[in-house]
Amino acid sequence: MPFKDLRDYLNYMSSKGKLIEVNKEVDTNLEIAELGRMATYSNLPPLLFTNVRGFPGWKVITNVYYSMEGMKELFGTDKLEGIAENFLSNLGELPISILDKIRSLPSLLKMGKYMPKEKKPAFSEDKDLNLQRIPATKTWPKDAGRYMTFSIVITRDPEREVNNLSVYRIQILNEREALIHWQAFKRGSLSAAKYRDQGITRVPVAIVNGVDPIIAFTAASPVPPGLDKYLFAGILRNEGVDVVQLGNGILVPAHAESVFEGYVDLSDLRLEGPFGDHLGYYTPQDYYPVFKLEKAYVRENPVYHVTSVGKPPLEDAWIGKAVERIFLPFLKMIIPDLVDMNLPEYGLFTGIGIFSIKKRYPGQARRAMMSVWGTGQLSFLKTIIIVDSDVNIHDINQVIYALASTVDPQRDVMIVTNALNDSLDHTVPSPPLGSKMGIDATRKFKEELGRDWPEEVRSDPETVKRISEVWNEIKSRWIGPPSK
Repeated sequence: MPFKDLRDYLNYMSSKGKLIEVNKEVDTNLEIAELGRMATYSNLPPLLFTNVRGFPGWKVITNVYYSMEGMKELFGTDKLEGIAENFLSNLGELPISILDKIRSLPSLLKMGKYMPKEKKPAFSEDKDLNLQRIPATKTWPKDAGRYMTFSIVITRDPEREVNNLSVYRIQILNEREALIHWQAFKRGSLSAAKYRDQGITRVPVAIVNGVDPIIAFTAASPVPPGLDKYLFAGILRNEGVDVVQLGNGILVPAHAESVFEGYVDLSDLRLEGPFGDHLGYYTPQDYYPVFKLEKAYVRENPVYHVTSVGKPPLEDAWIGKAVERIFLPFLKMIIPDLVDMNLPEYGLFTGIGIFSIKKRYPGQARRAMMSVWGTGQLSFLKTIIIVDSDVNIHDINQVIYALASTVDPQRDVMIVTNALNDSLDHTVPSPPLGSKMGIDATRKFKEELGRDWPEEVRSDPETVKRISEVWNEIKSRWIGPPSK
């Protein structure tokens, strides 16, 4: 069963002995973020701070996404790919293309269990609550100030009325203003551009904190732009999200711990940052629009959700690995050549992607890498490596062997210039434009190599059979008897 809300999740983790309550006083200025990072690096479960200096009545939760084991526990499965596989199997043979599937989902599921459902809110309006009175954290010493690091920015597409939930860093300026770091190609910014096209500069927005962690995971995930994120959260939860409509028309989770209702003023741009981000470096200042608070809502004894990003592997690494597994069946439907993918946590998810294919014809590896670059947020990958299907792409040594034994750099490395990269990538000369590299590390067909590919060495089966008794004696003497 899905968790009703964040408190339901915390009760579950506490019952399993996997919630660390910290009762000593801690500060939002660097201390909570530092402890959170220490916990993630040490593979500890979530930390719940109950005594936050300067914020009586508030609790702070961090390290919710603490490992791949934690992600599997959150979704209640040992096979994250199965979530999408089960959903796709239920679609049967209806629409024949992925685009048709996405477009038809609302009509297919309009009366289904995945759609959001209006419910009575668990929160109520608090006229005394403002942006300065929440325990938002300062993550790194040279950050510009306190940031909301795992609050969810909710917008609504003005043309298609699709709900968007996204996680952006939000710099608090004062009691009623904050800067939202939505990059030009992110869903929130794209919706804002549509409002601007209609001559509207005040974009209705809600900033929500403290929800069922699967809803928060959905907000941080690269869901295709045409698909409502409440619908996708319902798919992942196997049950629709309870929502309530605010006065500005935005739907928010009914069981959220805190909600800020207002608008983003597209005519008011101010310098945001610096901020220590997931690449492990401070990103410089840049101009972003201002969120302006109109109403605030909160639950009794609220819990505030934060995270800390930096050098991997931190929480965003495990979110990314879960995204990789959950989205793989969707990606294989779009790109049938693919067998598996690995977005290594130390590759920063936009830096390096490794993909395996069942190779059947010359040039297929380049075709596959261009297909990947044309798909959603995988378009931000700076380096793509394509290997054969018999390579275990989750074993980096096997990938290195494939690179060393199949690649001629001049022939097999493709450089793409003036391409869209992650705007946080400090290595590119003119962010977000930079270059990309694709490496074909597959065994080559004669048309690609100019001659037949050499035969691989393989043991003689009869010899292996004959010497098995001798080998077993050697193993038992030097390695020990087989475990029972």
